[in-house]
Amino acid sequence: MSMFFLDQKNPIAQVDCLSINTGNSNLLVPMPAIAEIILSQEVINDEGKPQWMFGWIKWRNLTIPLIDFAAMQRDEPCADFGSSTRILVLNSLVEGHEHRYYAIICKGFPHTIRVEEDSALSAQDEVEIATCISLSFDLDGQHLDLPDFEEIETHLCSIPQNH
Repeated sequence: MSMFFLDQKNPIAQVDCLSINTGNSNLLVPMPAIAEIILSQEVINDEGKPQWMFGWIKWRNLTIPLIDFAAMQRDEPCADFGSSTRILVLNSLVEGHEHRYYAIICKGFPHTIRVEEDSALSAQDEVEIATCISLSFDLDGQHLDLPDFEEIETHLCSIPQNH
């Protein structure tokens, strides 16, 4: 199975990614999508936010939305990971909303994974693909989900502009 790397115009031999634990699954996030990994920080609450959004965080002189990916998938309230919380700041890859960056909460520290063109990937064809996931597969014995950034960012459209 080849996903190298998902419809790129110029083929690449490898891509570095992070495996992040969202509490519900392990996401495989390509490094070009990642702006920074930060420790948990103060969240600015917003009464009008969707239930899957923690609130807003300050990052590099910007105020960006902090979302719980697993809660967004199930349209449920956010979970608290306690002291093991990390925040993954992502670059917006899709146009059509006002958020250039957004953050996903994760449990523990993300792990680096290098996916190479000849990596043994086995797709989970018989498994129903969850919301906001474009591909579900096993890599080196680890089950991973590749996020559907376009679908995630469609959800960002329902977040009112920050303060």
